[in-house]
Amino acid sequence: MKVLKSINNNVVSCLDENGQEVIAMGRGLGFALRSGDELDETKVEKLFRMQTPDEARRLTDLFSTLPSQQIELCSRIVDRATQDLGRRLCPSVYLTLTDHICFAIERLRQGTVFQNTLLAEVRTFYPREYALGKYGLELLWQELGIRFPDDEAANIALHLVNAEYENSIQDTLRITQTLHDVLTSLAGWPRLNLDQESGFYDEFTVHLKFLVFRAFSGQKQTQKDPRFVEAVRQCYPEEFHCAQQIVEGLGSRSGTRLPPEEEAYLAASLHRTCRKV
Repeated sequence: MKVLKSINNNVVSCLDENGQEVIAMGRGLGFALRSGDELDETKVEKLFRMQTPDEARRLTDLFSTLPSQQIELCSRIVDRATQDLGRRLCPSVYLTLTDHICFAIERLRQGTVFQNTLLAEVRTFYPREYALGKYGLELLWQELGIRFPDDEAANIALHLVNAEYENSIQDTLRITQTLHDVLTSLAGWPRLNLDQESGFYDEFTVHLKFLVFRAFSGQKQTQKDPRFVEAVRQCYPEEFHCAQQIVEGLGSRSGTRLPPEEEAYLAASLHRTCRKV
């Protein structure tokens, strides 16, 4: 690979065999390198391939302003997330998460910490991503001596969710806020009591999460089953009415009109998870 420029002693911008810009990282990799030099690929520990030239440029600009140790720690969080979640993450997460964490470190050193008002919802609906956020906080404490509150674990988790589903942070926040609002409305439903101790509660939260994701992505269940819908309506009228209200609200927020089958499946899930009062 040909060197474009040495960003610092450990990070180099270069061209791969296809003429695309990639960012290479390795201990001492950029020392004494100049544009046009051939990169010693045996020293490369990590390659960052962005999806667009603009992202590559932004990553280069970002890395040029940050300490190598912080860049490496953020990369380790993403690599651990890829392993633990068992799925490909959007490459831009290296850019967005590194930018976020390093800015959060700067704010913390200045005495500024922001509360994440969706902390409880992140714990509930994204438990694996939240656990990775906690891993990231522990890494920052062990390696940099920086202690963040749990709110920052939720922030990291939201960036990982973005990378899993290739949403923008704004879309992920809208979805998470919607999940919060649904749980709030359920808590106030007069004759149903959502039982968080139920063995079906985790199943319900997963069902609800993907229902909201489908609504905001415009995806719909294609299988029609009017007999199932009518059976649920007859057997669980209170849960069905509640599910109708939730699905109609989702449709208004997302602009996606969801079919009655979604109401029936949600009602059945509510029946398993709620205690009648």
